[in-house]
Amino acid sequence: MIDPIQRFEEEHQHALGELEKLEDAARALAAGAPSDVEDAQLEAVRAAHEFLSTAVREHNENEELALFSVLGEEAPTEPFVEDHVALRAMERRLLSAIDARDPTEIAAAGLAIVDVLRDHIDREDNALFPMARELLGPEGLLEVARRLEN
Repeated sequence: MIDPIQRFEEEHQHALGELEKLEDAARALAAGAPSDVEDAQLEAVRAAHEFLSTAVREHNENEELALFSVLGEEAPTEPFVEDHVALRAMERRLLSAIDARDPTEIAAAGLAIVDVLRDHIDREDNALFPMARELLGPEGLLEVARRLEN
């Protein structure tokens, strides 16, 4: 059994790599990339959106259902849940911009996601997860792992 906190941290590292790709594409679109470059950037943004709407959404749901529910009132999880809700709204905004093929809005929506998600990951990795590990102890972490398996 992998340590559930370690699992979340590893997923964060993967997400940070995907955010770099989104940021690069969004910045190129914001700079007014030529049409051949713009097409490549749009594909990169589509791929990033797919990652956000699948892997990141599943990760966030797993945090809420497995970790946050076990922590209960012991840790301040509400700001993280609020971030998850905001990220889903931002993800919808990005999809609308992609569907409209609006490079300016795609760039703005993409960069907003990058900023919010990087900050969110940083706060989880450096504040919430260490606190959770201490509060839960081995038995609590085992319960989180069990919930992740179900």
